Amino acid sequence: MTEENKNEVMALPELPKMEFTFDNSKITPAKIDKSMFDFEKTEKEVQKIEELKNLNFDDFELKDIKELREEVARKKSDAESFKKDLMDYLNQDTKEINQKLIGFISRVEEVRKYLHNIEKEMDNVKREKIKNIKEFIFKDRPDYLIYLIDNKKWENKTFKEHQIEAEIQDQYNELLKKEEFIKSELEKANADLEFVITFEEAKYLIKEDYPVISNKITEKRNDRKDTEENLRKKAEEQAKKEAEEKIKKEQEEQKKQEQENKDNTIQKTDKNTDQVRDTYIAIKVSGLSEEATNDLLKVIKKHNLKYIKEMR
Repeated sequence: MTEENKNEVMALPELPKMEFTFDNSKITPAKIDKSMFDFEKTEKEVQKIEELKNLNFDDFELKDIKELREEVARKKSDAESFKKDLMDYLNQDTKEINQKLIGFISRVEEVRKYLHNIEKEMDNVKREKIKNIKEFIFKDRPDYLIYLIDNKKWENKTFKEHQIEAEIQDQYNELLKKEEFIKSELEKANADLEFVITFEEAKYLIKEDYPVISNKITEKRNDRKDTEENLRKKAEEQAKKEAEEKIKKEQEEQKKQEQENKDNTIQKTDKNTDQVRDTYIAIKVSGLSEEATNDLLKVIKKHNLKYIKEMR
């Protein structure tokens, strides 16, 4: 078949009407002579048999009850046998018709199943072609296939492949445009952010309209800015607290060191006091010249030296 013939829409074959019209006027119901079956007489006989259910059998022998039961069973069997003979006779004219109708219905059903299978096969072929078109167009960005919106019309037999390809290509191009738009909006939003919003965080917005994308990114930017401000304030408060604690600790350590130094000085002084002994220099002044004696007195007075005058 040529490509030109493939593109032609084949005309469906015309099916026969195959009408079935029920007309009860064309059916002659069977009539049963009362001499063969008297409904009124039979009704009375059945009622007579039913009276056995109200009978007290306490004074009867078991064999008598068994005999009654077997007789009732024979009457039931006779009635069933008569019913079977009657139904076989009544159905003998319709049996052949029923069998032929069943055969017609079964053969038509086979054709319906056959056509349904062909339909499913054609649908599968069309779906596979659509799948291949999608993958070919999105070969550079397969991750964007999840954002592609399928059109039910693509599976219609009258919807051509080039039409499907055009619609899918349009959606792909629009997704790329939205990607660039998102990146542009993120660049503006991240201008004064320390912790920038990544494209992956905003990628899901690609399925939204442009105003929605812009608004959502602005909201995310404001939230991020508030978070950063809160973190900055907390960091400053923590740094201030740590600085104050450090100064306080240093002051406490300084006081502690000063106290230790003071205690060490006192202990050292006390120790030195306990160990120091007076040292004396004995100078014989007898025989010194008057000048030497005066010089010695000047030194003693100048330095407030203590001296003891002793005669030996």
